[in-house]
Amino acid sequence: MYKISGIRLPVGYTEDDLKRAVLKKLNTYKDNLKSVKIIHRSIDARYKHNVLYVITVAVELNSHKGIRADEYVAPPRSIKELGYSPIKSDKRVMVVGSGPAGLFAALTLAELGFSPTIIERGGSVEERIQKINGLREAGILDTETNVQFGEGGAGTFSDGKLNTGISKEYTAVVFGELIKAGAPEDIEYEANPHVGTDELRKVVKNFRLKLKELGVELLTHSKLTDIIVKEGRITEVEINDTRKVPVDYLVVAIGQSAEDTITMLNRKGIIMSPKPFSIGVRIEHKQEFISKAQYGEAWNKLPPADYKLSTHLNNGRGVYTFCMCPGGEVVCSSCEEGTIITNGMSNRARDNEYANSAVLVSVTQSDFGQGLFDGFHARKVMERKAYELGGGGYKAPAQYYKDFILGKPTDGNIRSSYLPSVSGQDLNIAMPAYIASGLKEGLAVFGRKIKGFNSDDALLIGMETHSSCPIRMERNDKGESTIEGIYPCGEGAGYAGGITSSAVDGIKTALSIYAKEKEL
Repeated sequence: MYKISGIRLPVGYTEDDLKRAVLKKLNTYKDNLKSVKIIHRSIDARYKHNVLYVITVAVELNSHKGIRADEYVAPPRSIKELGYSPIKSDKRVMVVGSGPAGLFAALTLAELGFSPTIIERGGSVEERIQKINGLREAGILDTETNVQFGEGGAGTFSDGKLNTGISKEYTAVVFGELIKAGAPEDIEYEANPHVGTDELRKVVKNFRLKLKELGVELLTHSKLTDIIVKEGRITEVEINDTRKVPVDYLVVAIGQSAEDTITMLNRKGIIMSPKPFSIGVRIEHKQEFISKAQYGEAWNKLPPADYKLSTHLNNGRGVYTFCMCPGGEVVCSSCEEGTIITNGMSNRARDNEYANSAVLVSVTQSDFGQGLFDGFHARKVMERKAYELGGGGYKAPAQYYKDFILGKPTDGNIRSSYLPSVSGQDLNIAMPAYIASGLKEGLAVFGRKIKGFNSDDALLIGMETHSSCPIRMERNDKGESTIEGIYPCGEGAGYAGGITSSAVDGIKTALSIYAKEKEL
């Protein structure tokens, strides 16, 4: 097969248009074209009067005579295609957490001859849907089954965004396995792939069935409450404060919100260190405004537009948008009573009236103190203040940009996608002055990049505190922690940020355990 890049086609192009462009690039005849497969597609909207798709394809030909093009070798798209020979292992492997890192670690281990068990503190994805609906409709929070905790991890109730800044190693495997579980096939080639929360819920169920076929047991409502270490090695785990289970390997893929479990692991000897993270708010606009600003006259002929904005302030802090959800909604992601944590969520169609994104300010340990868990404590203070400002019942404090700049509460009815509801307040009260000033400076810059981004009626909703983990669990170059047999991975361990990078880290962690067993 050959790789042909740099094909530029107008909005609304047809399959025949694409084939004609390929033939022109190759300078060959129609009957020589056996197949054309898109392997990458992006939108070039730099010139609003002429928005184009930029496409790369893999082409199969009947005759190669006279063809000058780069050869294309398809990357592996499944765990099996990685080429590792399975072994027969009777070692007792437990995976803690069923987010992307945990699920892909378990899948990889099962394909390579292990029989892992997954324990998950929250409920199944079906239970999560019911509990989250209860929070949105009646303001009732279940602290163990919610947006943060439960089968599929926090990403299940998000936009299902799959783009990542990590290298391409194993990303095609992640996409391939997700497609086999029911994700849309275009995630393999779109520049900004996404699944959508409605489709992700189906994918998680199918993933569960695949793991069950491979002999993987998934235990929900099963919280890791203690580990037993002898002579520097893990020997047992305690589940729900009662049941003890012997283990040889423990994959820790708990996500960044399990502060109680992270604290326990540190107390038992896993060395950790603080790391920079970010704090801010959600900003909400009409999706039509964003699409028109990004695409011009072609806005209604293209998928709902997104954006990615960043700037560096004179004081050295970064301000940036994160987890932008076109046609989505702002959701309550709280997992502890009396706190407000916001996040974004979109269905596959991204057909909601509103667009939203986190706007975040970078923070460091020096902002909060020298203690290992000071970052956790500081963000919780803001989450509790946001709950207090909202007036209880998981109503979120919200403020129009104009009022945020003036430092006065927003009065009157506010239209927002957030449920149960929002309450007009002054968000300056909910955060330290350096975060508020960083947001104000950053939003002013973003208003110059997208005219109207900082309009008077741009709505800010607080607080966005869980974009990344404030700590990192130390591990060696083979993925093992300071306790032998324990392998921290994913977002909660400080090594990933999002669905794809977490899943990749889960694969790599499983391969580390496989490699260790091969050496024995």
